[in-house]
Parts: sequence; C-alpha cells; structure tokens
Amino acid sequence: MSTLAVILIVIAVVALVAVAIFALLPRMRRARLEREQERARLAREVEGHREEAHARAAAAGGAAQEAESHRRVAEEHAAKAEELEDEAARAQRAAAFHEQRAAESREELEEK
Repeated sequence: MSTLAVILIVIAVVALVAVAIFALLPRMRRARLEREQERARLAREVEGHREEAHARAAAAGGAAQEAESHRRVAEEHAAKAEELEDEAARAQRAAAFHEQRAAESREELEEK
C-alpha cells in the first residue's frame, strides 16, 4: 500500500470520528440538560413534600394536644360523676334512715 493511500485512510477515519463527535455532542449536551432539568424538578418536588410533611406534622401535633385536652376534661367529668354518684348514694341512705326514723316516730306517736 502506498503512503498516499494510508494517509487518505487515516484522514477518512479522522473525518468520520470528527463527524461522529460533532453529531453526538449536541445529543450529549441535550441529555445532560434534560438530566439537570429533571434533577431541578425533583428537587422542587422534594422541597414541596418536605413542606407538606412539616405542615401535616404541625397539624398532627395540634390535634394531639387537643385530644389530650379533651381526654383530661373527660377524666375530670368522670371523676365528678363518680363523686356525684357517691353523694347521691349517701343522700339516699340518709333519706332511708330518716324515713325509718319518721316511721318509728309515727308509731311511737300512735302508741301514745
């Protein structure tokens, strides 16, 4: 093979490689740009989810505090109800005692 043929083949190969590189560069740049845009979109989405999670956690904390407050009030009401039931039972026993005493006093009065 002659030197000229080798030079022409090398030039042709270099030209093909150069054309391939110049053809691929825009695609590679476009792919990189699309990846960067996708990363930016995902970062915004992550931030939105974080904000939503923070807001929901704050709401859950408020609901938990309100539930605790209602639970305490319910416990106080239950304790008060128990006290009132005990007081009612004492009053009924006292009424029965006085009713019995009244009956005994009537019987004594009738005997006289």
